[in-house]
Amino acid sequence: MANRVNPEPGHAHCSSINSSFPVTHRDLPTLTLSGKIRVMVTFFLFLVSTAFNASFLLKLQRQTQKHEEVKKFPRMKVLLKHLTLANLLETVIVMPLDGIWNVTVQWYAGEFLCKALSYLKLFSMYAPAFMMVVISLDRFLAITRPLAVKSNTKVGYSMIGVAWFLSIIFAGPQLYIFRMIHVEEISGQTGIFSQCVTHCSFPEWWQEAFYNLLTFSCLFIIPLFIMLVCNAKIIFTLTQVLRQDPHELQLNRSKNNIPRARLRTLKMTVAFASLFTVCWTPYYVLGIWYWFDPEMLNRVSDPVSHFFFLFGLLNPCFDPLIYGYFSL
Repeated sequence: MANRVNPEPGHAHCSSINSSFPVTHRDLPTLTLSGKIRVMVTFFLFLVSTAFNASFLLKLQRQTQKHEEVKKFPRMKVLLKHLTLANLLETVIVMPLDGIWNVTVQWYAGEFLCKALSYLKLFSMYAPAFMMVVISLDRFLAITRPLAVKSNTKVGYSMIGVAWFLSIIFAGPQLYIFRMIHVEEISGQTGIFSQCVTHCSFPEWWQEAFYNLLTFSCLFIIPLFIMLVCNAKIIFTLTQVLRQDPHELQLNRSKNNIPRARLRTLKMTVAFASLFTVCWTPYYVLGIWYWFDPEMLNRVSDPVSHFFFLFGLLNPCFDPLIYGYFSL
């Protein structure tokens, strides 16, 4: 993020985290023109995503109450409800936090909120990614093992619980590694610059690299791999069905193994996975580049890095539109 400060000289000051240490004014982050544009776009996406996901969640909640009378609610809609809730959490936590932090540049909220909000931010990013995995696995099982899924209706609900639990656990280290530091300016103008960072939280550089790689893998690589494998297996299964009976997919009778309603949810699942891939790949590629070459910040312009981050925020905005399209 653009509003982080990486004071030098490195670990020489790790023994006194809460004490201030000198750094020149030019090393400190500032709110640039591209940063202001990022803030405006972030809050615009915040309003759009909140409106879309909140209205969709309200619609699903009404449908849930309507089906309570007959004790039957489609499992796919339960999954969509939790995905929408995860998207809404990501919207109301990540977007305002990023926008306000870029405006203030430094951190004014204190040590407790530094840790708490850093934890909530990562938690709200894990939840949608894991929920996408649950949806892909559910559709995979519904196509490849339909009888097993029907005989055990709690499979989908169990996976939902696991996704939320893993999101809570995997975000836990944020409470430890994030902390406030205070930087003393020595450029002729005395002042204290406070920031919420991970500076000096890891005794060795490889420990920080390992944690970053683990977080990147759990947020992007592993969910993407599972979604690709599930969708590939689904497509393979459908291809086998078509080879056996070319007219099978055109039928809409109850005895049909793959009715049109199920095909529609499959297409929707593929669309969700594709959107996740397209929106977040540029941002995470930039992150990998930075981990292996920190000097890339001097070669990549601020507008480019801001754009890649904003591109990722389009994911929670478009998920409700995908559902709306396939509903129509």
